[in-house]
Amino acid sequence: MPATGTAARGRNAKPVIAVLLLICVILGVAACRGFFGQAPIALLVIPPMDDQEVPVTYTFIISGSNDPDGAIVGYELDFGDGTPVESGTDVTDVIDHPYWDAGTYIVTLTVTDNDGRIGMAQMSVTVGPAMITFAVDRDGDYDIWRMLADGSVQGAVLDTGSDEIFPDLVRGTRDRLAYASDVSGDWNLYSMTVDGGSIALLTALTSQQIQPTWSYDASRIAFASNETQTPSTDSWEIWMMTAAGGAPTKLTAQSPSWAIAPAYSPVNNDLLFVTNDGASGGSAIWKRDATTGTASLLHDGLNVRDGDASPAGFDAGLAVALDLPAGAGVSRPAWSPDGTKIAFSAERVGGGIIDLYVMNADGTGVQTLEEYVETLLATTFADTITTAKDEFCPYFLEDGSGLAFTRVDGFFYNIVFVSFEDGAVTTLTPTGDNIFPAERR
Repeated sequence: MPATGTAARGRNAKPVIAVLLLICVILGVAACRGFFGQAPIALLVIPPMDDQEVPVTYTFIISGSNDPDGAIVGYELDFGDGTPVESGTDVTDVIDHPYWDAGTYIVTLTVTDNDGRIGMAQMSVTVGPAMITFAVDRDGDYDIWRMLADGSVQGAVLDTGSDEIFPDLVRGTRDRLAYASDVSGDWNLYSMTVDGGSIALLTALTSQQIQPTWSYDASRIAFASNETQTPSTDSWEIWMMTAAGGAPTKLTAQSPSWAIAPAYSPVNNDLLFVTNDGASGGSAIWKRDATTGTASLLHDGLNVRDGDASPAGFDAGLAVALDLPAGAGVSRPAWSPDGTKIAFSAERVGGGIIDLYVMNADGTGVQTLEEYVETLLATTFADTITTAKDEFCPYFLEDGSGLAFTRVDGFFYNIVFVSFEDGAVTTLTPTGDNIFPAERR
């Protein structure tokens, strides 16, 4: 009897043992997989950048990351600049990140798989200092130059022996430059890379095409043209063409008034321009709405020139060569990088001096440039920014650090920079006539 009971218990124990063995095998396989499994592979790709100057946004692609024997369940991307780490669970995410300060940054991608193993990849990105592009006459004609935003390292980008003026750069990427040149005898528009290469003719007309401005997405260029004049110089209008120079279209219909000095918004296709239409003084600032296509008055000062004002004696030969309307200037309005503010030149009421002003994008809240900086910094300045000298051709630096403009200094026209950090005013150019600052932003 005891023997039979023992045998029965033995038979009953066999399934239990089998189950336990199966559990052990499963656990063992899992443990072996965890011990001998492969770590995930982190792959970080940064598409080539034509522009690497602050502020610049890099794109990081991590979709090539994979796990040979499992799945990636999470990632972390450290940009190396002290900003918060980007994290997520889907490596198909495409991550954009702006850099605001010059330097070299080590970017680290860490991926984690479903076994808790990690893979890592690193790359470095280099961000250069901000630069300013401008036109300068130092050898008998205007050429395109650039310099660091502190005025150092100045050098020619394009010097042909003809005049090249009105430089404008693509916002964001800043890899292309449009400008006007009289190399053909008439003023036509060209584009090139920021280092002076890949020059392309955009217009080939026997009239004058000047003041190119890139749309916010770089798909088109607006410009001022007197193409329809016969032969009056009062028939200037704003035109638009593709970035490659195709399909020119007239955007404004101000005739018998004129329209010049276009400036595209950096956030949409709203377009500023200057016209004598409805102006109480010599000119006023209008805005063409991108959605409706209609143009309307944005700002008109009291019996003064607004938007295009520049010194009456400013390079008289250049003004004549441009065939500008009588009394019209060469300055034009400038948008802030976020599209909320507009800087412009205007004659001071009662004084004839040309000063810079800043207003909201809807035309309200007009202040002198000095008052604007005082508001930003909650302090006051003693006429160190808005002075008794003529100031025109404003341009906001895209990194938000300040505004560059042209100031008359004795017999010269110099590029000046006012800092939005402390209100300091710095003359950047030492000699010659320096005009039309456009940040190599």
